[in-house]
Amino acid sequence: MFSAFYRKFLVFSLMLIFITPLCYGQKVAVVLSGGGSKGAAHAGVLKALEENNIQIDYIIGTSIGAFVGALYASGYSPEEIENFFISTDLKRWSSGESNPKFNYFFKMDEPDPSWVNFDFNFKTPLTKILPTSLVPTTEMDFTLMSLFAEASAASNQNFDSLFIPFRCIAADIDSDEALTLSNGDLGAAVRASITFPLFFKPIKIDDRLLFDGGMYNNFPHDVAMDVFKPDLIIGSNVSKNYPSPDPDDVVSQLQKMLMTDADFNLSKESGIIIQPKVSRPNLTDFSLSQEFIQLGYDETIRRMPEIKERIKDFRKDGETNELRNKFKANFQPLFIDSISNAGLTKNESAYFKKQLFHEYNTITLAEVETGYYNIATDGYFKVSMPLLKPNATRQKYTLDLGLKRSDRFNVKFGGNLSSRLANVGFVELNYKHLSSQGFKLKTNVFVGRFHSSVLLGFKLESPSKPPFYLDANLVYNHFDFFKSTIHFFEDITPSYLISNENYVRVTAGAPTNIKGKFEANITLGSMDNNYYQSNMFTRLDTADKTTFNFSKAAVRWELNTLNRKQYANAGARFLLEATLINGKENFYSGSLTYERSDLKDIKHKWVSVGMKWENYFTKPRKLKFGFYSEVSLTTQRFFSNYTSSLLMAPAFFKVPESQTIFLPNYRAFSYGVGGLITIFTIAKNFDFRFENYIFQPYRQIFSDKNYKSFFGEKFKNRYLMSSAVLVYNSKLTTISISLNYFDNPEEKFFFSFNIGYLIFKKRSLY
Repeated sequence: MFSAFYRKFLVFSLMLIFITPLCYGQKVAVVLSGGGSKGAAHAGVLKALEENNIQIDYIIGTSIGAFVGALYASGYSPEEIENFFISTDLKRWSSGESNPKFNYFFKMDEPDPSWVNFDFNFKTPLTKILPTSLVPTTEMDFTLMSLFAEASAASNQNFDSLFIPFRCIAADIDSDEALTLSNGDLGAAVRASITFPLFFKPIKIDDRLLFDGGMYNNFPHDVAMDVFKPDLIIGSNVSKNYPSPDPDDVVSQLQKMLMTDADFNLSKESGIIIQPKVSRPNLTDFSLSQEFIQLGYDETIRRMPEIKERIKDFRKDGETNELRNKFKANFQPLFIDSISNAGLTKNESAYFKKQLFHEYNTITLAEVETGYYNIATDGYFKVSMPLLKPNATRQKYTLDLGLKRSDRFNVKFGGNLSSRLANVGFVELNYKHLSSQGFKLKTNVFVGRFHSSVLLGFKLESPSKPPFYLDANLVYNHFDFFKSTIHFFEDITPSYLISNENYVRVTAGAPTNIKGKFEANITLGSMDNNYYQSNMFTRLDTADKTTFNFSKAAVRWELNTLNRKQYANAGARFLLEATLINGKENFYSGSLTYERSDLKDIKHKWVSVGMKWENYFTKPRKLKFGFYSEVSLTTQRFFSNYTSSLLMAPAFFKVPESQTIFLPNYRAFSYGVGGLITIFTIAKNFDFRFENYIFQPYRQIFSDKNYKSFFGEKFKNRYLMSSAVLVYNSKLTTISISLNYFDNPEEKFFFSFNIGYLIFKKRSLY
């Protein structure tokens, strides 16, 4: 009896031994390497594996591999991952470009020639003022939060509870070791893993400052084996160790110092490595994503027979999608009903909350997005990695923007270095104070031979519904036009036109939508123009002088989505403006005036309306076109002489260099302009532009022999303005070489080389 029982027990035990592995099945882990933009190939690898019903039980990644792996583990399909890579979104936030959709024009400052700006306080060491990254991360941070918030909440921030159990690698440089992240906010974990030093600003997780995981482990197959203990590893590798650095190449030296050599060798017993033959573009250049995805897919399909030989169990057709949809059914909709404001004062919290909620108790993430970019733009706060924290009881989320008050002081530096007389230096100092309203004090200075200016300003910004601002500025402007248009350090003849103006302007503004604003302003000012009306003058002659004391009331509506403050190649700008001007002219004759007589208190009053429309078409990608139109209509009449009439007339300045020359043929009381812009993109941020404009005055202003003004025939004369420009737009500034054509009797062709921006302080009248 015992013998029979023993035999049955033995048979049962043997059955358990052989059946148990079959019950558990084979476990497969996918390991995705770092490699920057080349990581798009990982999407192709996952696509091929899923199409062939390969069951993926675990996934682990470093850097871009962590990003792709987290998307897959969160329930995104390979097709959705592929679409994200080939979209403009990834290309934009990886390079730090802002989304034109969220360029809150109302919050943006007037264009200036600044190259750099930074916040500081007088107690901050210089090392804390210097930028910590080359690429702004505002949009990247919000995107990562948006992509992973629902999956992170559904898994209760446990990466083992995602659609696919997941791990990602980050670098803890304080402890000098790789860190395997297995829980917490998924978006923040991915953000840490892709934080390549100097490119992106690092973030803190659990008080650890984390960087790109590829610094210490760029192909974490060892972590996959230690943590998940899979039966088989399928590795996708798009990286390799850097060679010995070149003594003359600082970039190669830096790469070698930052990146520890990784182990890309996987034993045949452990698994299979797929290595798509991707080229080596810039780290953040995703323009070849479609090609890389296909390379990853093709290489995986080529290796598929080998993979299938190692696989015992396959999923049924459609089974992976069923499991994916089952996981995503647990997603909690992204409704937000509270905001974390730790570390902020009551007034500071009230200010930023009004940017988001106003009268609403609950808002969607899409609604929060606009407010997020508003806050990131206005300069009062520093925005770090935002987090969405779910509340199961309320079925809502708490939004933590990671806000900190920015330093109160901000400084800007810039200007322009020119082969002509347009050299100018620019510096601006801002002081920011925040209570329930925002207050800014600023002063800026332009210093140059052609243009000098000083501004003192005050701005109040209210986050009310609708928001508005009040802006008051006191300005001194000086423009000095020279008789000769010389190059670099040649001697010059005396100035033949000097224009000075002082004015105070108060402006009230409110947004019309995210891309537009409405402004109304009142200006009180005085213009002082000194000029020679004859080309024949010496240093001993005295100039004529016209002063004009005036008041001005204006309203304007502007839409602006241009991507650059100068030499834009995408976006549009539309401006409508109406102005009423009332003032008195005084004329004082110089030594060359034919009839020497002074004129006092000549009254002038006129109305003007103007329109400007600039628009660029972005397709095709390499060859782009744009158009420009401008109309100016006034009831303005002549001043005491020809030159003073021109100086007070509206002028056409679309070509930047035209601002630096006094061009009578492009000034008129009423005129229209039409132009075509052709742009050939040579390389990223490197354009060749060919611009042609036709200036059509309604009635051109001419001079008689006594320098008195008279009108020509209606629409009789028209003038061409052309520009051929080779321009490079760096993150710092622009570098341009231009050959311009102006209908100018003295010099028609105008060559110019500039480093910087030909942007000057706005004039008082126009």
